Amino acid sequence: MTKLLKINDLNSENIASICDHTFLYRSESFKKTVRENESCVSLRKELFLNFLNETINLKFSPHAICVRPEDVSFALNFLKEHDKEKILVASVVGFPDGSHYSTDFKIFETKLAIAAGAKEIDMVINYEKLKKGDFEFVCEEIKAVVFEAHKFDVLVKVILENSELIKEQIKKACELCEAANVDFVKTSTGFSSYGALVEDLNIMRKNFSKGVKASGGVNISNVKKILFSMSGRDDGFIDLNPLKVRIGESSLLIGLDDGY
Repeated sequence: MTKLLKINDLNSENIASICDHTFLYRSESFKKTVRENESCVSLRKELFLNFLNETINLKFSPHAICVRPEDVSFALNFLKEHDKEKILVASVVGFPDGSHYSTDFKIFETKLAIAAGAKEIDMVINYEKLKKGDFEFVCEEIKAVVFEAHKFDVLVKVILENSELIKEQIKKACELCEAANVDFVKTSTGFSSYGALVEDLNIMRKNFSKGVKASGGVNISNVKKILFSMSGRDDGFIDLNPLKVRIGESSLLIGLDDGY
């Protein structure tokens, strides 16, 4: 459904409606920050629960939360218990290094996440194969994940990890995603050297006909500039449909709650 709105007039609720609130850390991520007499595992559990509580208590709810495959079932049950089932649960595949994991492993993670209840899959592209020009491999791998997901009406977003690519490779990646019937192309895992850049989003919007997701470094100060580039328009309006535009973030919603 088309929902054209003027970008400069968007309010906090508008922006929140296209956000994916994310928590994608493993326990190992907290090894250097763990407190005395506390394990990384217990700290991670505490922070993940804090994230879920934060999500349900936000003034403006996101469209979805994005979590690791092993967290999908817990997150779904938590949202259900707190009457927040309208918030979708998405999950990641081949994350954060899409070039490290095999196609079989990505398919396994896709099946695991969907069986647990995920409604969207954010898959990291094999960008090393892309850089070497092995376009057939890249496209076939994406198609394999799309096939598994679309059997269950689950959306697929492909993370290009733009910081690893030159501009021509970003364009090519979008073309491969188009050929593979992907639902969204996405800028970044948030774990690379940079995330969402206007110039990259312009390339993505011009070379992919469906959804575009900006992720990595999106905040209160740059969100409108990001939305202009995602809109694909020059009249200052955007079709604020979560099936066409999405923002991946871990802290933007907190700023929106404080007033935008």
